[in-house]
Amino acid sequence: MRRALIDRMADTAVFRLLLFLSGLIVLPMLLAGVVISAFYVRDWEWKSEPALLAIPVLSAGGVIGMVGWVRARSGADTPKEHNVGLTLVCMAIGVATALAMMVAAVAETIDGLPDPFGSDWPLALPTAALVAAHAVWIVSGIAWMERLTQSYELHVGRAFDVLPILLLLIVLGLLIAAGLVGATQF
Repeated sequence: MRRALIDRMADTAVFRLLLFLSGLIVLPMLLAGVVISAFYVRDWEWKSEPALLAIPVLSAGGVIGMVGWVRARSGADTPKEHNVGLTLVCMAIGVATALAMMVAAVAETIDGLPDPFGSDWPLALPTAALVAAHAVWIVSGIAWMERLTQSYELHVGRAFDVLPILLLLIVLGLLIAAGLVGATQF
């Protein structure tokens, strides 16, 4: 069976090195988000600062994505005994969370720079590193989703039906968006 281009690219030593280096950026941020969410969420004033809701939501999405990444690595060899659908949902949530982190970082940096071509432009370099690190994790997540569905097809003999998972993710995304809009309206 032919492997997808993104799966072949993510299976190189260079990409593994990039994943390790980006993990040095992303994983401490995820840990900080989880710790902040666990200890400080109950003390925040949600009605005065609804944007603070992003910290526990993105932290939860990152944790779910990491659970999916670990599940994908452990279940790729034995997809018959593995719940592929749950792993794909976890991976998709993780990819969406990493994409949201990239968008939030870029939006916050652009909003904070008075003149993008002036002397404050070097302040955007940490944002570029953060965006690149999350992009590596997104590519890794998509590659593992490809690898997992191909492994399922190879071991079981039929293609994995992803339509129910896509519909579930659309519904979850709409519910989260409606909740965030409702939280910011108070």
